[in-house]
Amino acid sequence: MQPLNLCYFSATATEIPSLSEGMRLGLDQGLPLAIHARTQVQLFDRSRQKAFVRELLRAEVVIISLHGGKASFPAFDLLHEELAKIESEKQPLIHIQPTSGDEDSIEAAREFSTEFGSPEWDLIKRYLQYGGAQNFHQLLVHLHQRLHGGDWAVLAPRPLPDDGIYHPDFSGTPVLAEYLAQRVDPAKVTVGLWFYQTYWTNNNLAFVDSLIRSIEARGANVIPVFHLRYKDAERGNRGADDVVADYFMNGDTPRIDVLINPLMFSMTLAAPAFKHLLPRLGVPVIQAMTCSAPYAQWLESVQGLPTMDVSYSAAQPEFDGALITVPVATREQEAIDPLTGALLAKYMPIQERVDKVVRLAINWGRLGRIPVAERKIAIVFHHYPPRNDRIGCAAGLDSFASVSTLLTRMREQGYSIDHDFPEKDELAHTLLEKMTCDQRWLPMDQMAARAEAKAGAELYQGWHAELPEPIRTKMVEDWGTMPGQLFVHNDQLHFAGVLNGNVFLTIQPPRGYLEQIDKVLHDLYLSPPHHYLAQYRWIRDVFQADAVMHIGKHGSLEWLPGKALGLSGQCYPDLAIMELPNIYPYIINDPGEGTQAKRRSYCCIIDHLTPAFTNADLYDDLAKVQTLVADYSDARAEDPAKVEILRPMIWEAVAAANLDQDLDLSEQQALADFDGFLEKLHAYVEELGDTMINDGLHTLGLAPAEERLVEFVVQLTRLANGEVPSLRESLVMAMGCDYDDVIDNRGKHQARFGNRSGGEVLRAAHEQGLALVRRLAEFDFRPEALSDLCGEMLSHLAEADRARVQATLDYIARTLVPNIRLCSEELDAALAACAGRFVKPGPSGAPSRGQADILPTGRNFYSVDPNKIPSPAAWEVGVRLGDALIERYLGETGKYPDSIGILVYGTVTMRTRGDDLAEILYLMGLKPVWQKGSGNVSGLEVIPLNELGRPRLDVVPRISGFFRDSFPNLVELIDEAARMVAALEEPMDSNLIRRNVFRDLEEYRSEGLSEEEAWREATFRVFGCPPGTYGAGVSELIESKNWQTQEDLGNNYIRYSSHAYGQGSYGKAKPMAYRRQLSRMDLTVKNEDSREYDMMSCTDYYNYYGGMIVAVKTVRGYLPFAVMGDSSDPKRVKIRTTQEEAKHVLRSRLVNPKWISGMKRHGYKGAGDISHVMDIVLGWDATAEVIDDWMYEKIARSYALDPEMQEWMKEVNPFALQNILDKLLEAISRGMWQADAAMEEQLKNAYLEMEGEVEEWSE
Repeated sequence: MQPLNLCYFSATATEIPSLSEGMRLGLDQGLPLAIHARTQVQLFDRSRQKAFVRELLRAEVVIISLHGGKASFPAFDLLHEELAKIESEKQPLIHIQPTSGDEDSIEAAREFSTEFGSPEWDLIKRYLQYGGAQNFHQLLVHLHQRLHGGDWAVLAPRPLPDDGIYHPDFSGTPVLAEYLAQRVDPAKVTVGLWFYQTYWTNNNLAFVDSLIRSIEARGANVIPVFHLRYKDAERGNRGADDVVADYFMNGDTPRIDVLINPLMFSMTLAAPAFKHLLPRLGVPVIQAMTCSAPYAQWLESVQGLPTMDVSYSAAQPEFDGALITVPVATREQEAIDPLTGALLAKYMPIQERVDKVVRLAINWGRLGRIPVAERKIAIVFHHYPPRNDRIGCAAGLDSFASVSTLLTRMREQGYSIDHDFPEKDELAHTLLEKMTCDQRWLPMDQMAARAEAKAGAELYQGWHAELPEPIRTKMVEDWGTMPGQLFVHNDQLHFAGVLNGNVFLTIQPPRGYLEQIDKVLHDLYLSPPHHYLAQYRWIRDVFQADAVMHIGKHGSLEWLPGKALGLSGQCYPDLAIMELPNIYPYIINDPGEGTQAKRRSYCCIIDHLTPAFTNADLYDDLAKVQTLVADYSDARAEDPAKVEILRPMIWEAVAAANLDQDLDLSEQQALADFDGFLEKLHAYVEELGDTMINDGLHTLGLAPAEERLVEFVVQLTRLANGEVPSLRESLVMAMGCDYDDVIDNRGKHQARFGNRSGGEVLRAAHEQGLALVRRLAEFDFRPEALSDLCGEMLSHLAEADRARVQATLDYIARTLVPNIRLCSEELDAALAACAGRFVKPGPSGAPSRGQADILPTGRNFYSVDPNKIPSPAAWEVGVRLGDALIERYLGETGKYPDSIGILVYGTVTMRTRGDDLAEILYLMGLKPVWQKGSGNVSGLEVIPLNELGRPRLDVVPRISGFFRDSFPNLVELIDEAARMVAALEEPMDSNLIRRNVFRDLEEYRSEGLSEEEAWREATFRVFGCPPGTYGAGVSELIESKNWQTQEDLGNNYIRYSSHAYGQGSYGKAKPMAYRRQLSRMDLTVKNEDSREYDMMSCTDYYNYYGGMIVAVKTVRGYLPFAVMGDSSDPKRVKIRTTQEEAKHVLRSRLVNPKWISGMKRHGYKGAGDISHVMDIVLGWDATAEVIDDWMYEKIARSYALDPEMQEWMKEVNPFALQNILDKLLEAISRGMWQADAAMEEQLKNAYLEMEGEVEEWSE
């Protein structure tokens, strides 16, 4: 009898043992079978994929079992092509087995399955779904009977248990009551462990056994449950909600203290009905990852987890609120199955990582069992650079006021705390009185005398001996024999901080960059100092902390060298944090760096609100200019004789304010076309005043109130929030104006604007918005007050206009303000985490960018699924950015750039869902292809040149280390894009990538490279820092003053950044290739998606982007045309040069009395943040030459020489004033600021005075 000829593909290989056993059972009963099976890992190249497709087409039956979508079968495109060539009646019977809950795989099944939706398809689906050897056996019998007949009896699909308890000590699946009675001691921590039913069905349980044994070996209980996560109506199985209710809860009370979760994907993304399941369970969920690569590959890989695992095992589980940890198992390829030809694979435990996860899980689980009065928490303030003005650095957060408030709440809850520091700046000044990490002001013996935490030789030598040997060797090589020299006195290590009952208030130890700057120049993998790891060990072993809390964005621990994700026991973040539960309050608008902390320090994020936002408004000389311009406008209409008097007055005011430099106009040019000049001036000044800035800092748990709340609400409704209209746009429309027209004509008076300028219309709309929200605030934003308010203030509007404004006010009252006020939950969530309770997940992003729906805060935020980037919305913004960039460059130069350097951050990618990536693809002349249903990006499509309307441009991204770690799929996509475009047979002047690649090919060939090697070298376009490291190498040189020329900065940037990423290269050093790219970089760009941050907000901006600019100058001899994209309003993007942006930020924020006043409310922390601005200003000028002399003088007079500011800083943070003066004098000494002699003398005198003051403070 003819055998059944079946081809089978498995994406996971999980069910192959059952298929093989089912085949053996069939052969034993005489069933003729010929099965040809392959797994995903066997189809690793095109030739193998083609060979398998040929086998598929020769088969009678084809079964393709997917895992997570169409992409899990790499030969789908080949199969589609070949099927199109064959008449349908000659095609094999094809069955695509979808992944439960995955829309993409269901769509693939619908598209390719021969009998999709038929009873036959459903029958095959059930055999496969139920799994196990018996069901595979009966499926083979059924298929043979159907195609070839025979007299074998066929049994219907038989479901195996959908869920149950599994324990290696039990022969079957014990009932819950029996198991609890025998194995669960209520006095011990109880760990829940759930895993896929298919692991149980296919006996893929080695790592599950290992977890169970490790948990029990550490004295804890374990309830291990296999289950089906999603309910299937046809199957009638129970789902995750039933499992939680039956196994992990006793009524409304959790039966477990913590849940270990080795499941992939997101439960709530696939089944939104499960959104409340884990919050209802209420215990921490520890993500124990399974690695799809073999152990040897994982161990060697600096990337850690393979590309798809980043999404499946990290990004998606974060949507459920899981705490990301490390891999507990790797998938080992065992042998070729002799019956099917498939490569057998099983998950095998990484015992040391299993033990790590178990220790961490038990520590989280025991938090809730420790009496509050006995619970110990270490609170860590960040401190970089390690100067006394910068203790407690945290973006947008008043870290000291926040911790003071937290300590008060902790004391109220029963924590043993001696003092909660109720007075303003009391906590900051207390830390300054103890040992800090600033070594400039006191000798070590005096620092040691102030230290409350220390470790002697016996302790720290023992700690050092326990480190893995390669780590010990590296640390001794970098820092000398333990304990090294940092913070050592009398053979003891000393640590900063204050012991406060059961709370240790400490400062994160220095990373070591500034202490070993010469080593940083030669070793990008510099280990942390001995002191660094020892301090965390002291926290765990001597202070005996039950948990640690890092305060604010961001520290250094999560940026230490090691794997990107899925860390090993030889990665420094893992060695530092050990198994301490890590709780991390973090600003909601930085999902990228927060995600880094989640994935590399295993923390539970508690996201916090941004500072309140406000309009910059106009002040001092800017306000004077605006008044004169308004007078001029009035005079033209009412008193023409006055016009001639006002013209010189306006120019005099413009010159006095240095606005002529902003506008790049001379007096002669201005007077030659005064109306044109006035229009440009008016538009510019109006835009400055209309810029959104931060108003002070946020304090954990404290919502803005009164006028700050009113301003905040108006800023958050400046753009539309989903379907909720923009308040400002609605009010402009109610004036009878078109919003875009108004924005495009800020400086021009138009009859259609009621003889006002566009800027004046916007100002009027802003004031109306403030008035409406103020009135609503008088009713405490009660929704029931809306009717009366709208009748009172909107009755004059047309019905449609009134409806739009009222819709936004309704949103403000019912949703926005309540969500802002719910930031009180930030403290609740932090304390819940300290008590070992679940913290709800929530979205992240920039709330002012039309994303106010991400509120409330107090959540463990998640970011994005990497497979969905760029999103369709991001594609539209990327196209706008690309068009605006080209238009600006063409307008300035009249030609297309030879090459474009673009800086790509992971954080911005997360906030925007891929604007930068979309722009890169669009500039190259490509667009993404999105899968139906899932929205995943499945490939790239070439935009025809006639449709593109311009050449394809050469783009060279410099990616951040975090982007590399979080988006390996996008690194591959950009690399594929560059190679795809280079291979297009098009005219060189229409395809600049191809032109540049072919130029480089000649050089590589002349160096003796093969054609394939030369092509690969010539097409590298993605560059970044070395694998396992982060940074750009510029800020450390500038902060340490260890540079002489710009070439020093540029060369170090190149050393950090010249590592190529793409096919065949994970960060290989390619310095000459990168220099070649820099040599033709006419244009550079860094996009910013929100005014919540700007180029002066953080050293990273000049470190990465200023570094790129100075690197181009180092190679070419002159600066590139450097610009910054602004997509804070995604529909109306702007391009400014770096010089223009620097002036914009300086005027709207840095020297704005409104911003300074907001910072002054925060005492020591506010002064420290102002001091940090001076660090950044100096860094930008050193790299990109963007600070003019008048700008330095403006900063000096605003910060350092203003008597009121001096007195305030001397009182709250004299170290801040000392640093500001130091940086200003450095700018003069380096020739960056040509200050006059009087100014220099004034600064030197102030500096000498401050040196004395800070020395007195330090003593």
